Amino acid sequence: MKNKKVLFQIIALFGFALFIGIKWYRHNVVPELPFYAQDLKKEDGSLVKARSLKGKYILVSYFQSWCGDCARELPSIEKLQSDVGKEKINVFLVSDEDFVKINKFRNHFKSQLPFYQSVNAFDKIGIHVFPTTYLLSPEGEILLSKLEGYDWASKDVLKLIQ
Repeated sequence: MKNKKVLFQIIALFGFALFIGIKWYRHNVVPELPFYAQDLKKEDGSLVKARSLKGKYILVSYFQSWCGDCARELPSIEKLQSDVGKEKINVFLVSDEDFVKINKFRNHFKSQLPFYQSVNAFDKIGIHVFPTTYLLSPEGEILLSKLEGYDWASKDVLKLIQ
């Protein structure tokens, strides 16, 4: 009986450690880039095939309208596009929420950036932390990726682009 109790405790401890490990991984490791494997929906219902979008720098931010870090990151993304220019960088703000929520977020911040809806739920493409943001080279390589907000108008980012 004592051996069963010890075995149960070991299994429970292992299960708890596994649970904590998975939680840590999901919130501290930037997932593989799902951008080029998905389609994005515009508000008018038309689709953008991300895999065809190479040739310029791309900043893609996966966000949720309720996310405080997403709201804090937005001005630096706008400044980055303004500093670099639309002819050199494309910005994609992507949510898996409906356009009612997306537009409420956009209008609240008076943003002129393009917003898209992910065709896939974020959970299915590995996005669990918001914002999850990537800066991509014109060839599609990840130059920088960050979780939970970042100053995208920083000198370090500008050096990567110029």
